[in-house]
Amino acid sequence: METAFRRSFAGLSLLFSLVWWLTAVSLAVSDDRRPSLVAAAALFAGSATVWAYRGAFVRVGPVDAWSAVAVAVVVHTACALHRSAELVVGLRCMVTTAAVLLAVAYLPGVRGRAAAVAALAAQVVAGWEEGAGTALEGIWPAFAGGVAAAVLAPVLRTAGDRADIALREDEDASEAAARERAARRSRRDFQRLLHDDVGSALRAAGMSGVTAGERRAEARRAVAALTSGAVGAAGTSGGDGAAGGNGAGDGVGVADLVPLLTGLTATSVGGVPRPRVTTDFPAELTVPREVAAACAGAAVEALRNVRYAGAAHVVVRLRGDHRGLELTVADDGRGFVPSQVRRTALGLRDSVGRRMADVGGVADVRSRPGHGTTVTLRWSAPAPDAHGDRGPRRPRGQQETLRAAVGDVRGGLAAVCLPHLGVMAVVAVVQTAGTPALLGHLVWYLALAGATCLLLLRADRRISGRVAVPLLVVAVAGAVSCLRVIPPEAVTDYRSWPIGAVSPLLTLLVIVRPVRQTLLALACEEAGVAVLIAMDPPVAGSAAGSVVMALPAMLAPATGVVMGLVIRRTLVTLGGAVLDAHRHRMVVVATESAARARAEQHRRRLREIDTQIVPFLRAVAADDGPGPTAVRARADRLAQSLRDELHLPGVLDGPLRDLVGRAREAGCEVTIHARADDDTAPAETPARTALLRAVLTAALADLSTPDELVLGVQDGPAGPTLSVVTMPGDPRRAAALGAVLAGEPHTLEDSAELTWAEVVLPE
Repeated sequence: METAFRRSFAGLSLLFSLVWWLTAVSLAVSDDRRPSLVAAAALFAGSATVWAYRGAFVRVGPVDAWSAVAVAVVVHTACALHRSAELVVGLRCMVTTAAVLLAVAYLPGVRGRAAAVAALAAQVVAGWEEGAGTALEGIWPAFAGGVAAAVLAPVLRTAGDRADIALREDEDASEAAARERAARRSRRDFQRLLHDDVGSALRAAGMSGVTAGERRAEARRAVAALTSGAVGAAGTSGGDGAAGGNGAGDGVGVADLVPLLTGLTATSVGGVPRPRVTTDFPAELTVPREVAAACAGAAVEALRNVRYAGAAHVVVRLRGDHRGLELTVADDGRGFVPSQVRRTALGLRDSVGRRMADVGGVADVRSRPGHGTTVTLRWSAPAPDAHGDRGPRRPRGQQETLRAAVGDVRGGLAAVCLPHLGVMAVVAVVQTAGTPALLGHLVWYLALAGATCLLLLRADRRISGRVAVPLLVVAVAGAVSCLRVIPPEAVTDYRSWPIGAVSPLLTLLVIVRPVRQTLLALACEEAGVAVLIAMDPPVAGSAAGSVVMALPAMLAPATGVVMGLVIRRTLVTLGGAVLDAHRHRMVVVATESAARARAEQHRRRLREIDTQIVPFLRAVAADDGPGPTAVRARADRLAQSLRDELHLPGVLDGPLRDLVGRAREAGCEVTIHARADDDTAPAETPARTALLRAVLTAALADLSTPDELVLGVQDGPAGPTLSVVTMPGDPRRAAALGAVLAGEPHTLEDSAELTWAEVVLPE
């Protein structure tokens, strides 16, 4: 608010200084030269120049306010002592306006109002000989400006407070949303880590024919990925963690993709027998770190799948530059039918496809039985916007920017325009009573004032050009035409009030409409006034005197436009700064919240599996454990447990995993599956997790082991639905399931062949 007023006052002071320097020169060269008036004019012109500089480049404060009041008293005293026809009321009013605005804005409470009254009183006293009514009428611009400043300050302050509160609420909501998005992303990333790194290590440990060195390497990479917390980074999948070590997962900066892929192809292609690998890489390919991480991670998964494809030859090819790339992994293995891959399979769909989609890329998998598999990864850099930022930036509308600066812009605009409209209405009525020829212009002004008020009510929305342009035409035509009905000398007093009556409308439109329209209207008005004054000057035979005497009338509309321009520029600048700061703050908040949420999620999930999987992998990595047969058996059991975890993340705790493991060891074929889709509500909400655990426990604990158990979670008409089937049927198992599901609407059937239960999962 202070910046807006300071810059507005600087523009106004610049206009005042130009007019009064011309006035001082005119007084100095006139035949009736009076040194005291010349000195007074130079004093105010010099002071206005200083205020313009301080307002634009330094700052304005109480010292400027007191100096303006003192200058006003001195100038009005000189005018009272030495009358001059060139010092028309419009010029004297500029002196008072500067003092009143500064006093109201920069002096506290009672002192500010008292100083403003002193400046107004000085002008009234100086013009008292012209008549009390004329003297009081002459202070209306300064009085209107002071009222506007006094009303505008609390309006802007209140709007600023509301904007601050709204921004804080928006930040809180954005932070909560960012944490929720990060939690969802972290769950998916941890699933990907389990599938890619841990699953690969367990498969390597459980396969016969895999060398001890390869088992140890896979186990080391899996342990490093789990314990580093670099969820989703390429380093969780790459050879020796190269990508993770250089910060590939932080999404900041750039990385060379070629070294990452070189290390991956040397360590990630295994199998018995080991296939031959051909690479075709450029010398260097630098891309954003997050893109390098995604490409390396997706390539690792594609290379790991080669192990099970029976391929003899693998070709890895990289093409592109920093603007885009294409990475191809092609093998001559047995191939498969992509359309027949289960939706719950995470390898191609998540570890390859979604990993690339997360960074704006795509993955194309082509394969058919007997003809190998080709995985193609593509990424293109987003086009930079006009500011050089990466990615699209939503264009900002003018109304959005103004709201960011002052909240509801109508309050501030009303504070600027309404005092002027009200005081001008009084002046118009008084002057029309003395000059009946202005009656038509009084009707014109009342209509114009009504239209301006209607525009103020709509200022929070877009004002159409179909409304604004006709109003500008009517306003300019009415203002210029007044010179055809008043005598030439009337341009020096308030009988020329229609010329300045358009100021509120111009001030309003130059703030909320394109600037060129208002400037064109102002130029047309000034040109029309100048032509008519030149045709019939107020002072015969004195061009300089005519110019000086006509300047206040001509500058009346220009003053409003200049103030509006400065206010507009200030509000747009401040609004843009608020939006930029808010945007940056949201990015920082989202990043920090995401980091905290992901780290917290990673630690929690790691605790859930740490008691079994991590110690086993550490033992394999150190080659410190039981014999190969026992290692493979343990790896198979943990791999089954891992698949359960992938489908029901966070549900199977240690005791429940042991229960499921014992059932499998006893010969029960346990199948757990769930739809893996981001749109599905997470299954690990507390109520759902509790119900899932209770159902599994009831189906397996303290009962004879069934031959087969199938537990599934899928979408249903009423939401995510849990179903459990055990074969053969068992009345005791049915009773146990019925007891667990007693508090929920469910379906339960039992027969000799199977026991089946279904229930909608609670929120």
